[in-house]
Amino acid sequence: MLFANRSDNQRPFPTSGLEGKSFSGKLPFHNCNLKTAASKLTEKKVRWFYSKRNRTSAFSTRLSVGGNEPNPYRKKFNQGATIVPRSVYFVDIAQEIPSDFENRVINVRTSAITREDAKLPWRNIDLKGRIESNFLFRTALSRSILPFTFFDPSLVVLPVIIDVRDDGHKIVTLHSAADLRQKGFLHASRWFVNAERIWEANKTDKAKTMSNVGRLDFQRGLTEQDLNQPYLVLFTKSAKDANAVLCRREALDFEFIADYVTYVFYTREINEAFYLTAILNSEGINSLIKDFQTRGLFGARDVTKKILDVYFPRFDRENPTHSSLANLSEKAHEAANAFIRTSPSSGKITPGKLGRLRGGIKDHLKAEMKEIDDLVVKIIK
Repeated sequence: MLFANRSDNQRPFPTSGLEGKSFSGKLPFHNCNLKTAASKLTEKKVRWFYSKRNRTSAFSTRLSVGGNEPNPYRKKFNQGATIVPRSVYFVDIAQEIPSDFENRVINVRTSAITREDAKLPWRNIDLKGRIESNFLFRTALSRSILPFTFFDPSLVVLPVIIDVRDDGHKIVTLHSAADLRQKGFLHASRWFVNAERIWEANKTDKAKTMSNVGRLDFQRGLTEQDLNQPYLVLFTKSAKDANAVLCRREALDFEFIADYVTYVFYTREINEAFYLTAILNSEGINSLIKDFQTRGLFGARDVTKKILDVYFPRFDRENPTHSSLANLSEKAHEAANAFIRTSPSSGKITPGKLGRLRGGIKDHLKAEMKEIDDLVVKIIK
């Protein structure tokens, strides 16, 4: 919250800043009165600066430098698909896991963790049925993306057929339940008929003109995903700091579709992916966006593309700093993967547990993170 005096005079905010005050403290309860709050608040004299990075601005107690040069990766990271309602598309396998998933019909039901996390009316949905295995995909929610490592990416069913051209290029094609029935996918058709019925019965006024497949492909977040690049860089949309990981398509049992809680960049250059994850996980870049992030009860919470308002150069394999960052990131991925395998992190990951797990990984990687931060501060602006 910001208190200020409004002036009709049109004058630029002084580069030297303006004197002001800030108040901070932990209040005993929500909306308590001044008499109760006064003893809990600390008043501090500060100097406020008007800071800008790309198209975003903030009032800050720090004089910011840089921020005018566009990041070459900003337009190359895209938000994933809106795979909602979760209770319709996120599933668990409800049978013994087969030896392979080639041309199988699989028993599935609504994911138990998804139901626990859902709000009404979606919490009451518990679909059960059979579906052809080529409609099974992987995705990652925030709880799956940890610094330099994946944790248990989610299984989803989607009304999507991957068309492959003669040259091997893959194209994502979205279908209605009626389309799938005409193509002979009877099990998938039944599942997505239920999806359409549930969506129509429960969608909000904001989405009243939108079909369920239209919601899935909002702003073409699904059909424009690139399944042809072997490496993906994913970072979390919402968290105190960005959490980034390299995803290798070959390491997954199903095709991967990015969800809207993540931003994704596709590349054929693995060292470029390592380079990017090193930067996005670093303290150096995350500290520069704190004044620009929305804040909640526990502080800064939304990363979004604000982290890409900080400039860093395009990966250059001939640049020794870039190569060093890529090598350090590769080592960090190996160490983080080993850490997560031995960490007692099974079961449902609550927000508090997720934060501790992310912090535990960075503590485990303290030496690597120190080297990464020392290099990152040399290239960001």
